[in-house]
Amino acid sequence: MASHTVSHSFGEQFSQKKWTREIAGQREILAAYGGVKLSDVRGMRAPFLSVGGNKMYKMLYDSNFTYDSSLPVYENRPPSWPYTFDYKIFHDCMIPPCPTRSYPGVWQVPMVMWQDLNGGRCSMGDACSNPSESDGVQKMIMKNFERHYTTNRAPFGLFYHAAWFTQPHHKEGFIKFLDAINQMPDVWIVTNWQMLQWVRDPTPISRINSFQPFQCDYSDRPKRCNNPKVCNLWHKSGVRYMKTCQPCPDIYPWTGKSGIRSSRIDNEIEDSTA
Repeated sequence: MASHTVSHSFGEQFSQKKWTREIAGQREILAAYGGVKLSDVRGMRAPFLSVGGNKMYKMLYDSNFTYDSSLPVYENRPPSWPYTFDYKIFHDCMIPPCPTRSYPGVWQVPMVMWQDLNGGRCSMGDACSNPSESDGVQKMIMKNFERHYTTNRAPFGLFYHAAWFTQPHHKEGFIKFLDAINQMPDVWIVTNWQMLQWVRDPTPISRINSFQPFQCDYSDRPKRCNNPKVCNLWHKSGVRYMKTCQPCPDIYPWTGKSGIRSSRIDNEIEDSTA
């Protein structure tokens, strides 16, 4: 899982405290009301890819996040591999402000730009000009995948907004693509976290079946909840509704006011500003 902020705002002017409330605060909210383990929220993406420069990356470092995936990389011949902020970024800063200081151990999962069938470029698959039929959608995704597969084998990111899949031919073409690569003996469909674990510890195919991060043992996770309760909460001069399988909060979860009594983010920031 990754955090995408609470308020979904442009963050280039955020202070470090504001970034903490948005990203680490959303991690607490996901855990409290979504049943997600706090330790499973390991990364982030900035809304609108509007990163916050050194303040945002210092927040990631201080809050023990593993990665960000917000930086588009135009250079893709060959595609960029994930990298850490131990050193200066090697590519152009397409949406400033980018980090200028060192944040050892914080990873970037770069958004290597795609090319659609008309020659356009995009950092997310749904921002490209997508064909009007499923075979064309599959062809476009496969074209970009093959640039990774036939060159330096850099991990290939599939970055989409959920609304893209509401078009039946989009979803059908995407599934056709997944079915095709799933037949390949040297391709794995994994999360960003699983991928980074492999990058940290490159494991040959001969031992990949015993590679712990690629196992699918989720026995410690809560069971699926099919009957969430609906919480009616007042927020910003109106009633908001949220579904959860956890107890309803007293207030609508928001930045600095998560409704979590044991919130480290709310309490620490209040203490530091008192």
